Amino acid sequence: MSAESSAYAGPARRPLAEGGPVAAALLTALGLIVGVWPLSTVVQPGSWSAGATGVATTVILTGAAVRLLARRAPAWVAIPAVPVVQLIAGAIALTVFAARQLGTAWLLPTPEVWRAVDALVSAALGEIRGGVAPLASSPALAVSIAFAAGLIAVVLDLVLVPLRSPIIAAVLVSLLGAVPAIVVHHGVDPVWFIGLAIVILLFLRVRFGPTGSPRAPAEEDGPPRDGARTAAAAPAPTRRLPAVLIGALAIVAALVVAPLLPVSAAGINTGGGTTTLSATLNLGQDLRRPSPVTALTLITQDGAPPYLRIATLSRFDGSTWQPDRPATVPLSQGFGEVTAPDGVAVHTSKTTVRTAGIAGSWLPVPYQATGVRGETGTWNAAADNRTVVAANADAADQNYTIDTKTLVPTLDQIRAASASGSDAPAELRALPSDLPAIISDDARQVIGGATNDYDRLIALQTWFRAGFRYSLQTPVDDRFDGTNVDAVAKFLTVREGYCVHFAGAFALMARSLGMPTRIVVGYLPGTATDRRSDDGKVVFEVSSDQLHSWPEVYFSGIGWIPFEPTASRGVPTAFAAATGSGSGGDTTATTGPTPVPTSTGGAKDPKNLDVPEAGATGSATPNGLLTAPVLWTTAGVVVVLLIPAGLRRLQIMRRRSAARRGDAVAAWIELRDTLQDLGLPAPPAESPRRRGERLVRERGVDPVAMEALVRAIERTSYAPPRPSADGDDLRAPLDAIRRELRRQVSRRDRIAAALIPRSLLGARLLAASAS
Repeated sequence: MSAESSAYAGPARRPLAEGGPVAAALLTALGLIVGVWPLSTVVQPGSWSAGATGVATTVILTGAAVRLLARRAPAWVAIPAVPVVQLIAGAIALTVFAARQLGTAWLLPTPEVWRAVDALVSAALGEIRGGVAPLASSPALAVSIAFAAGLIAVVLDLVLVPLRSPIIAAVLVSLLGAVPAIVVHHGVDPVWFIGLAIVILLFLRVRFGPTGSPRAPAEEDGPPRDGARTAAAAPAPTRRLPAVLIGALAIVAALVVAPLLPVSAAGINTGGGTTTLSATLNLGQDLRRPSPVTALTLITQDGAPPYLRIATLSRFDGSTWQPDRPATVPLSQGFGEVTAPDGVAVHTSKTTVRTAGIAGSWLPVPYQATGVRGETGTWNAAADNRTVVAANADAADQNYTIDTKTLVPTLDQIRAASASGSDAPAELRALPSDLPAIISDDARQVIGGATNDYDRLIALQTWFRAGFRYSLQTPVDDRFDGTNVDAVAKFLTVREGYCVHFAGAFALMARSLGMPTRIVVGYLPGTATDRRSDDGKVVFEVSSDQLHSWPEVYFSGIGWIPFEPTASRGVPTAFAAATGSGSGGDTTATTGPTPVPTSTGGAKDPKNLDVPEAGATGSATPNGLLTAPVLWTTAGVVVVLLIPAGLRRLQIMRRRSAARRGDAVAAWIELRDTLQDLGLPAPPAESPRRRGERLVRERGVDPVAMEALVRAIERTSYAPPRPSADGDDLRAPLDAIRRELRRQVSRRDRIAAALIPRSLLGARLLAASAS
């Protein structure tokens, strides 16, 4: 250190709390909790939380222990030792949690352990691609989350302590917490925003030395004290904005932003002209899309387009319908044969589909698919619900052909079959304990004296189609745009809604009558175009706003029978009486509608569209806010991430005010932080006079203004204290120097200085950027 710098006796600044190994562990744990917290909204309760807690806690405690043991070791040993030992400890904890029977002594990881973990992570990725929130807490997900939590704990600890970069840590935690809300559209919890704001403030308030010990003041606070200067002689520290007030402002900002975030559960995300398929009933956002696009085109052997299914939903917990997760086999193995009871006809058909504006993990197929060919990528077949799920593929730009065989019972045959007495699993009849009475009461009233299950269901279908109105906007205006039991009760009172409400209400009413039901998500039949295939068949087009949902009821011996309760949409189910003796086996002509409702015409029919008819009451109008949940969520995160910029702005205002009163320390510290923000060198061992001379020489700052600041800080350091009223106004020279320094750098650097103030980043990155 030069004699000049050692002679400087400027007061040491202590604006931040010092943290040791224990504080580092606590802060890392707090950041990890806030980052992982939103997972609880997208993964059902289960072992994943225990696994993540165990692995992360092991990693964090190991880091604190290593720092305590290595506190006297050289930095080049202590710094890399922490993450290395943390990774080893995390691997042991993961082995104990995930595959201890494969580990050495049930503790140490082996190659078999890593192969098992790799397989589980791959399986979890498949569940994520093919599932919908909230995902079931499977072993694969539990291990994957525990593995990720351990890695994040290592990275967060590394960023906070050796790198000393609180802003990078804040960005990491914000992204971890925001991604689940954005991806699955579950909305953002305002409490999470408050927690995020508090964690960011703590990140900015607490600093650590490179090994996790309390930081040395000389590292960041400028030149060291002169030994001859007593603490009593040092000038009083600059008044600082209380941390409580800063925290209160951040929390108020979070409370203002968070309620503005639309809580959207939309599971079908649109953007760039592409619809991302999702196995949920949350179709409202896409149906309200003001500019629908072509989702797919199809050609059918029958000449009339079928409904296309994506997924089925059977489990209802009172709040949401959960998608089925049936067992799958490679698509090349097929779905298995379709068997029919004696005397029930089987209709054979073939449909070719070309996707255009969709993407996702499902291939839309008619019911009941027996084989699919021509697809690209790796796909799986689910025999239970005859759907196609991706193993390693995407629905975008596919051209494939589906073979189908569908049971077509006569009217007498379907009336003779039983739904309420079927042997279907109990979960297909399960109802929540808080089911509103209106659902079961209306069901019993509507069916009247019907003597068989089919006629009872037809009575329900007719009641909905004749007495209700289709509306996309009424559920939004009346605040029942959802699938929970309260929304269904409100729909039955208001009698206006769209396919989601019709299907959900029908399914619950049928269950209240003891019938097994499920809901199908897919597409309405397409509309005819003027195009023809090579063999002269009509090409049908299905648009993105023809997404649809409909209920199915299981009949013993026959299987799943669809119904179409949605008013003015689709084709109602109605089986025809037998026209002949009727025999079983394959047939190419149907004696009635197939079990999946089909379109009745080749010409464009507005009733085939799952959008309001022109001039219909309650029709939807474009609403800009309906397409904004992701944007609002992202904006909320950005606002929280701008907290450092806001704190820096308050810091500048406070220091300029102090400089106006003659506070040389505040003025000099602000000069140093301005240099750091702009990416200009500000060596901590540089004396005030040497720094002033360098800035005049290299940066062309006003020498008079520079001399005023240098004289003031030197007088503060060496001369006896004097009342602040006697101090010169230092704000003018400080502002002049700051303006000149900002003029010297590029616009990009000025923007970066305002949005990401480097003076708050930490000494380690500042030193790296200055070198």
